[in-house]
This record gives sequence, structure tokens and C-alpha cells, in this order.
Amino acid sequence: MDFTVPVDEKRWIAMTAFAPGDRLPSGRVIFLAPGGGYARGYYDMAFLGHHGYSQAEHHTSRGHVVIAYDHLGVGGSCIDDLAGLTIEDIADANSKAVLAVMEQIRRGTLADFVPALPDALFIGAGQSMGGGVSILMQGRHACFDAIAVLGYSAIHTVLPQRTTAEVQQGIDTYQYDRQTKGADLSVVESAAGVVDFRYPFHWEDVPSDILAADMAGGYPLRRTAPPFGSLTIPNCVVAMMSPGFVAEEAKATHVPVFLGFGERDTSLNPHQEPAAFPHSQDITLSITPTMAHMHNFASTRHLLWNRLSAWAMGLTAGSRPQE
Repeated sequence: MDFTVPVDEKRWIAMTAFAPGDRLPSGRVIFLAPGGGYARGYYDMAFLGHHGYSQAEHHTSRGHVVIAYDHLGVGGSCIDDLAGLTIEDIADANSKAVLAVMEQIRRGTLADFVPALPDALFIGAGQSMGGGVSILMQGRHACFDAIAVLGYSAIHTVLPQRTTAEVQQGIDTYQYDRQTKGADLSVVESAAGVVDFRYPFHWEDVPSDILAADMAGGYPLRRTAPPFGSLTIPNCVVAMMSPGFVAEEAKATHVPVFLGFGERDTSLNPHQEPAAFPHSQDITLSITPTMAHMHNFASTRHLLWNRLSAWAMGLTAGSRPQE
């Protein structure tokens, strides 16, 4: 079910709800946020002649409720003033919408097919930009009982390349901070500093037709967008690849954290990532083989999805510290 949630008189967040049907609900609700250049359809992909590309279906088959949503400035959400949006604007609007939906789920008023879950555990998950924004949402508003950060480094997000020199070129390109104004940032200009997007995004075994479906319309700023893509990326997102961009919010996170990376992904040293969350007492690190940055295209995607679902089931009502 597609729906929108108003965040003020002029802006809204677009969402899609997936429920487990006749399966006994697990009591877990997973909010999924997409990466830059992608939209919530990334979590429910379908390709002719291929099967098993819907993360949402995978999780609902295990009893979880899934809410996929577009960030403010992305996909079906309000896309006004892309240059003027700050990353705090995005995190705050997302949080307001998510909290409203949580209350509806507790009361059973979201939709007929979504059962009332008064004691639900709410998990905020996101890939790339979505992972970073989930950290911001948690640090600023403590809206989730746990977070899953997929393909985003709270230390320093760096796109892998074939050579050390090419990696360094990308690092040198993304030297901004939280004070950099959106009007001073350009998705197109910053992308010119990245030698290759295909190598970091897709493992070599991704089927050619699926690769074309993702990349043919251009990236990172798309000329045309597939059902899982977004034509818009707010300017402020460029700065998210700067060192320590979400460091303070990561330090302010007290809930369980799942850190999911592919074998070729955006962390220079994945095993150091838990140190960015010093106040979380429950941190899980998962590195999936033969997986590049865009996890849901990988042939090994189900390994990550299984791990994430199992981790969600292992959470308890006492995982979240009392306010």
C-alpha cells in the first residue's frame, strides 16, 4: 500500500507498507530508507526473468511488517527546495513521519492488512544515504528501538575503486562538513571526482540486464529513473561522504546497532565501525561476500537479508534504554 504522511502544511513523506499476510506477526516493524539516487522501490525490486529481488517480501515472509519510505527531497516525497534543504531538515521530517506511522501501527489504524502491534519493536534501517540518515534520526530524535546501517560508514564513507590513487581522488573530492550550505554543493560536480560508479556499486556477477536497468538512465543524477530510482538528490547529500559527518549522532545512539557491509563497500576498515557507537551495548557487524555497495542487486543478497531478519528477531523489549 502506497501512502503519504504530511510533515507540515506543504511537505510530505511517501511510504509503502508491506505486511506478513496470514503469517503470525513477529512483532518487528522495519522502516527501510533508500540510498542516494534510489527510492523506496529499491526494497521491492522485480526484473523479468529473475526472482527474489524484493527485500520487503523476504522480511514479510518471516512475519515482519515493512515500511519503505522516501526521504524528504527524494522519489515520491516532497522535492521542493533541493538546494536549500539541510541534512537536519531531512532527518527531522523523516522522523516526524516515521513516529506518526509508529503510533498508527500500535493502534492498528494504518491499514486493514497491518495488525495492531501495541508492543512492536521498531527498527530503522537504511542503505548508504539511508543508513546515514537513520543514524541522524536516531541521534536527534531517538525514534527507533534499534537501527541497521547498511553500506554507510559513521567514520568515513568512501567509495571503493580499483586503485589507491582513484580512492584518494574520491576522498579529496568529498571534503565538506555539516556547515557547508546546499547552495555550495553540486551532485554533478562532485560526481566528476569519482572515477567509476559501476565498480563500487555492482559485483561482476550482476546480470547485464539488471545492471542496465539500474545504470542506463545515468548516475548519480539520473536522466530517467527506474521504478527503484529517484530523479532527485538533495544537494546536502553530497557532504555525507565527508569524514565524521554523523559522528555526533552515532555517539548519541544507545540502541542496538546492526552494521551491514558488502565485501566491496564504503568502509575503509569495517572492523573499526563499531567504535563509532560507543554508547550502544549491542553491536553486530556483518560483511557479505561477493557483494558490492548496492546490496540488493548482489547474488548473495539473501545472506544479508537472512542475517538482518535473524538479528531483528533476537532483539528484546529491553533492548531500548528507558528514557
